[in-house]
Amino acid sequence: MPTLDILVVSDLHFVERANGSCRHPCRRTELGLVLMRKAWLRLKHLGIRPDVVVLLGDAVDDGLAEGAEFDLAALADALRGFGVPCLAVHGNHDGPVPAYERVFGTAPGLHTVNGVGLIVFNDAVGPGDVTTRSAEDLRIVEDAAQQNPGLPLVALQHNPLHPAILADYPYMLTNGDAVLAAYARAGVVASLSGHYHVGQGPSVLDGVAYYTAPALCEAPFGFAHVRIKGRDVRVQEHALRLDAAPVTDVHCHTEFAYCGKTVSAARCLAVSEALGVGMVCLTEHAFQLYFDAEEAWSFLWQVEPERAARAWRERRGRMDEYRRFVRPLRRPGVRLGLEVDLLADGRLLLAPGDREGWDLFVGAIHTIPGFVKGTTSQADAESLFMRETERLLTHRVTVLAHPFRFFTRAGLATPAHLYPALAALLARYGVAAEINFHTNVPDPAFVRECVRQGVRLALGSDSHDITETGEFAPHLRVLEQAGVSRSEWDRVLLSLP
Repeated sequence: MPTLDILVVSDLHFVERANGSCRHPCRRTELGLVLMRKAWLRLKHLGIRPDVVVLLGDAVDDGLAEGAEFDLAALADALRGFGVPCLAVHGNHDGPVPAYERVFGTAPGLHTVNGVGLIVFNDAVGPGDVTTRSAEDLRIVEDAAQQNPGLPLVALQHNPLHPAILADYPYMLTNGDAVLAAYARAGVVASLSGHYHVGQGPSVLDGVAYYTAPALCEAPFGFAHVRIKGRDVRVQEHALRLDAAPVTDVHCHTEFAYCGKTVSAARCLAVSEALGVGMVCLTEHAFQLYFDAEEAWSFLWQVEPERAARAWRERRGRMDEYRRFVRPLRRPGVRLGLEVDLLADGRLLLAPGDREGWDLFVGAIHTIPGFVKGTTSQADAESLFMRETERLLTHRVTVLAHPFRFFTRAGLATPAHLYPALAALLARYGVAAEINFHTNVPDPAFVRECVRQGVRLALGSDSHDITETGEFAPHLRVLEQAGVSRSEWDRVLLSLP
């Protein structure tokens, strides 16, 4: 039986390079591209890889504005980057239909994916956004059914069809009744629409499942995962905005990170605020501030003390520049910190005087002197890791970053038998354990052990890409899997003054 997983997004109203601004302040049009990528990431964290992505129109806010073509192209590039087929329906804000179809590479009509037929309708938009399906297009769905017997059909259009929306603004097609009748005659499995920003949950009429997706550009920034299996249609809505008490992100990178991709302090703070994050800690790699990129990534500074001494004598790299950059950003809801590593002799890579002025230190084990990937045994790696971690914790760090990620990157098994021992060290030194999903999958069993031993938990986006910023659904799911209820968050989660 054909099965199809669809990521459904609608009404991004994206504005970046286009001239003009949206007249609706509730629409976060500047975030459209980020929100679309975050929707894909959310499903990835849930273990879902869609077979196709459907964009149900109003990709941009004004397709006629100068520069809108660049915004459309950016969205199309992002969609292609997902590596699966993408179908983009034209909306009333999207400008000329031929240009829209060309940039997204989506022709109207039938597209078959995984044994399911998806029919794209780009309906005619008239003055006042009054929209009508042409007589020619009305025949498409019945022709598709006749020419492809047994093919499950899913209709895609911008305007909602069912239930009826009673409003002065013309949300519905003028000939919607004719469209509904055609869908019923053709045995359409599902009809997916956008345009009506609050959305409409799934409903069934004459055997056809109808669903109207909410606008991704408005809080709570909703989208949907639709699964088609034969004639069975399942719709799961998701929201990118946190529906829980505000959380603290202890680990958010900036444009000063060599390993940063699309992050900047301003963008991270804007996205985090929009998604309901209560506090963001801008926490930058100290080793990347002290050294140029080549020397930083060599990690020779860890085993050759003169490199650090020289950097500290010679103006300490970009440390002062970073301080000047972030200091004005500190305010209620924003804190400042450093991600710090050890030197081979056990000292912290932190110049004299550079400990002052920060709200927190996130201690990290990125590399361990003496460890050789592919040569050092599992047992020896475990001994080195525990030794280095305890040395790090003695330096009064606030949080231990991505515990046990070292083993994954080293190509070794995660030593679950060390969970109690590491939790005991964290408890002894009063250091929080970070829940971190950046190239990492935390184990609920370790989280559970930390809670058992009274270790605080810290949530870190470890944002290197803006799509990671503010994405805490997987973190909260791990808490749930570890048996931590929301009523326990105040007791369990780290909070900063």
